[in-house]
Amino acid sequence: MTIRLENSTGRRSGRFVAYEYGEDLFGTLYLNKFSGRGKGRLIDKWRLNDLGSLIRVLDTEISRREEENYERPLFH
Repeated sequence: MTIRLENSTGRRSGRFVAYEYGEDLFGTLYLNKFSGRGKGRLIDKWRLNDLGSLIRVLDTEISRREEENYERPLFH
C-alpha cells in the first residue's frame, strides 16, 4: 500500500513524498520512503518486527513531513 503526500502550492509544486509499506515473502513488514518529482527516488528503507512499529514509524514520519514547511502560529 502507498501513502503519497504531494505539494500543490508554491515553487515546490509537484514534489512528493511517498511511503510504501507491506509484508514481504518472509513475513517481515517493510516501509520504503520515496521522494522527488515524477518517478522519485528511494530515500529510506525500514524492516520492522511488528505492526505497532510500522504504525509508530509512519506516524512520526508523516507528522514530521507535514510540519516541515509550516510555521505554527503563536498565540499570546
